[in-house]
Amino acid sequence: MDWKRFEDGYDVDTYVNGLRNYRSFVRSLMKEAEASGDHVSKVKKTAAEHTLPVFATMMTEDWCGDSACNLPVLSSLFQKADVPFRVFRGSEQPDLEKKYQDDGTDHIPVVSIWDGAGNELVRWVEAPAEMSRRKDQWKSEHPEFMELYRKKDEDKTAAKEFASLYRTFIETMATWYKESVWQETTGEVVRKLEAQR
Repeated sequence: MDWKRFEDGYDVDTYVNGLRNYRSFVRSLMKEAEASGDHVSKVKKTAAEHTLPVFATMMTEDWCGDSACNLPVLSSLFQKADVPFRVFRGSEQPDLEKKYQDDGTDHIPVVSIWDGAGNELVRWVEAPAEMSRRKDQWKSEHPEFMELYRKKDEDKTAAKEFASLYRTFIETMATWYKESVWQETTGEVVRKLEAQR
């Protein structure tokens, strides 16, 4: 990822304004998300030790609930740490999507931090471990979720029911993120970055 390619991505405001799913939901979270000062200072300090300018990207799609919930706090983290940040839709950037898939990354969002030479320093994927545990538990308590997911492409009623249940699911996820898991997200990114020192 070189700087020219980086600039082809969306800045956060443009991306959020162009969302086809969950626009008002994400805008609401953007007003609440705030990365901790400790995590911001660690990113700033560690980034300064690498070939500058260090920059960050997120590859995602509009429908992704984890992206909708994590974009606000990641935006806060990178903005406060003075790390330029851009968002890419995988469907619009098939070569970038393929690069990640060829590396074995098949979930989104994919957040990468790059040094000034275009080397990937950090790759963080999907959600923090704590959120994965909570999501698995929620799905086990709502077995209809996966049943509807399997039927939704061929059954219009199932598709409507799934869309409604998925909205409930990401609103529940947002509650968890706001309570404590946002700090898990930024903490995992920080720990990965510090491990590259």
